[in-house]
Amino acid sequence: MVDSSAVHPFANPPKKCDLIMKGGITSGVVFPQAICELAREYRFVCIGGTSAGAIGAVMAAAAEYRRRKNIDEPAKQGAGFDRIAAMPSVLAGNLPTFFQPTPETRPLFDIGMAAVRTRGSKALAVLRHTFWGFRQETLKGAVLGLLVMAVSIATESIAGLLLGLLLALTGAAIMVGYSLYKAVAITLPQHDFGLCSGLTQPGNLKPGFTDWIADEIQAVAGRTTANDPLTIGDLDEEGIQVVSVTTDLSSRRPYELPFGSDVFCFRKSEFELLFPKWIMDYLLRVGSELPVVAYGGARDFYRLPNKKALPVAMIARMSLSFPGLIRAVPLYRYDRSLLSSGEKLQLAPVRCLFSDGGITSNFPIHLFDSLLPGRPTFGISLASYDSKRHDGRVYMPNTKETGADDIDRTPILPVGGLFDFVSAILSTARNWQDTLQSQLHGYSERIVEIRLDDKKEGGLNLDMDDEIIGTLTRLGKDAGDAIRQNFDFNEHRWRRAATALPTLAQSLKKLHERYKAGPGPELNDLDADVMDYATILTSYQPTAFVDRPMVTRDRLKAFAEKAAAIGAKIPKEAEASATTQKANLRITASMETSAAAPPVEPAATPPQS
Repeated sequence: MVDSSAVHPFANPPKKCDLIMKGGITSGVVFPQAICELAREYRFVCIGGTSAGAIGAVMAAAAEYRRRKNIDEPAKQGAGFDRIAAMPSVLAGNLPTFFQPTPETRPLFDIGMAAVRTRGSKALAVLRHTFWGFRQETLKGAVLGLLVMAVSIATESIAGLLLGLLLALTGAAIMVGYSLYKAVAITLPQHDFGLCSGLTQPGNLKPGFTDWIADEIQAVAGRTTANDPLTIGDLDEEGIQVVSVTTDLSSRRPYELPFGSDVFCFRKSEFELLFPKWIMDYLLRVGSELPVVAYGGARDFYRLPNKKALPVAMIARMSLSFPGLIRAVPLYRYDRSLLSSGEKLQLAPVRCLFSDGGITSNFPIHLFDSLLPGRPTFGISLASYDSKRHDGRVYMPNTKETGADDIDRTPILPVGGLFDFVSAILSTARNWQDTLQSQLHGYSERIVEIRLDDKKEGGLNLDMDDEIIGTLTRLGKDAGDAIRQNFDFNEHRWRRAATALPTLAQSLKKLHERYKAGPGPELNDLDADVMDYATILTSYQPTAFVDRPMVTRDRLKAFAEKAAAIGAKIPKEAEASATTQKANLRITASMETSAAAPPVEPAATPPQS
C-alpha cells in the first residue's frame, strides 16, 4: 500500500491552465524547469509555442498525456515530468552536438560558429576557419605561387620569392572566395537554406536534434520508438491540445500547426533527409502514395497524414527551422492561382518551403485566448538582460498588489550602425503585434519574462557550458515559481474585463449606428441603390454563398438585430476604458488552414511547366 508521502509531486494537480512559450533556439533550456514548476499545480490543457518554444510545448504535451493515461503506478504518476526535469543535465553535455552539419555544409557551419563563439577578434577567427574549411581550394589557388617561390629559393631570387608569395596569396584568396560564393549561393539553397538537417550525421556518436526530439517525446510519453509515434489524435483523446506556428515562405504567410485540412503532400526522398527512419516508416504507412508528377517530373509523393494522425514530433520540427542554421521543411500543394494559356491547365504539386515559426510570430500569446478567460493562459517570454533597466533576471507583474500601472515601459533601444538599423526593422516587423498584445492589462499579468545575457546565454550560443546551462535552468525554475506565487486569477479576470468589455461596447455601439443607417452620408448621394444591412439580410440577392440555406440569412439577421439593440442601449460611459491603454476589436485572418478537399490526383503524366 502506498501512503500519501509516496504520492508523486506531479500527480493530480488541482487546477488547469494553458501555456505559451517563446522561441529562441538554445534559449529553450529555460523551459523544462518552468514547465515542471507549473505541472506541480496545474494540468496542461492547451500548450503552444514557436521554434524552441514548440519543443517545450510538445514535451509538456507528451508528459501531460502520460500523466492522464495513468500508465505509471501512483508513486511514479508524473514520470514524464521527471524526464523533462532531467533534460537540462542531458543538454549540458550534448547541446553543441545536436547541431550537426552535413559534409557539404561543414565549412559554412564552422565559419558561422567561429563568428558566434569567438570572444576576441571575430574577423581573424572567421578568416582562419574560412581558409581551413576550404583548405583544398586554398592549396589549389596557391600552387602557381608556391612553384614560383620554390624556383626563386633555388635561384636565390628575392624578387621572385616576393612575387611567388603574392601569387600564392592572391590565388588562394580567389579560389577560397569563389568556393565561399558557391557554398552560399548554390550549396545552401540546395540544402533548403539550412546547414543542419536535424538528423544524426555519419561519424557522430550522439544524436542530431531531430532524432533526439523524436526519441525524447516517446520516452516522455511512456513509449519507445518501437511504438507508433505520439500523434495529435493521441493527445486529443486525453483532452490535450498542442499548437505551434510555421512560416510558409513560398506563400508568404504563417500557418498554425497542426494543419486543419489535407491540402499538403510530401516527397519521400526529401523527408528522408529530415526525419528518422522510424518516423518515415509511419508516415509512408499512414499517408497514401499519390500518383502525381510535379513540374520538372518529380515523383514519390505521399499524402501528409491528417490532423489526428500527424506525429507530434513534426509539429516541433516544422516550427524549428531557424533560417541559415536549420534546414527548412518542403511540402507541396496545388497552386490554383496559376492561369492556363488556351488549354486547361494541368495542375501539379508546387513546392512550398516552411521555415521557422518565429519569423511571423515568435510569441503567439493569442493562440488560446478568448474574450473572457475560463482558465489562465500563461506565457513564458524571453528578453535581453540590461543591468541599466532590470533589477532581476525574472520578471512578472504582481497581481496581488493593488493598483494598475499604466506607465509605458517599452524600452528605447539605440539604432546606431547599419546592422542595428536592419535588425530593428526585422524585429519590429516580426514582433510588434506580440509585443503590444503582451502589454495590455488583462494580458500582461499572466506572462513571466526571463532575461538572458545575449553575449553568452541562449540564442545562437550553441556551446554554452555546464555553468551557463545551470544558470538558465535556475531561471526557468524561478519563472515557474513566479507564476505560482504571484498570479491571481480573479485579479486577472477583472483586468481582462476592464480592457475587453469597454472595447466590445465600442464595437456594439458602432454596429448599431451602421446597421440601419445605410453606408453613410458620403455614399448616399452617390449611389441611391446602396442598401442598409437590415435590407441586405432580408431581400438582397447575393452572388456569393448562394448555396447557403435561407435559414443562415435568418439567423444572421436575428443576431444582428439583437446585437444592434444591445449597442443602442449602451451608455457613453460604458465605452470608457478603466485603463489609459487603447485596444481594438477587429476581424483578423486566422493562421489555421480552412477546411478543404484533399489534393486531387491528376493523371500521372508530366505537366507542361
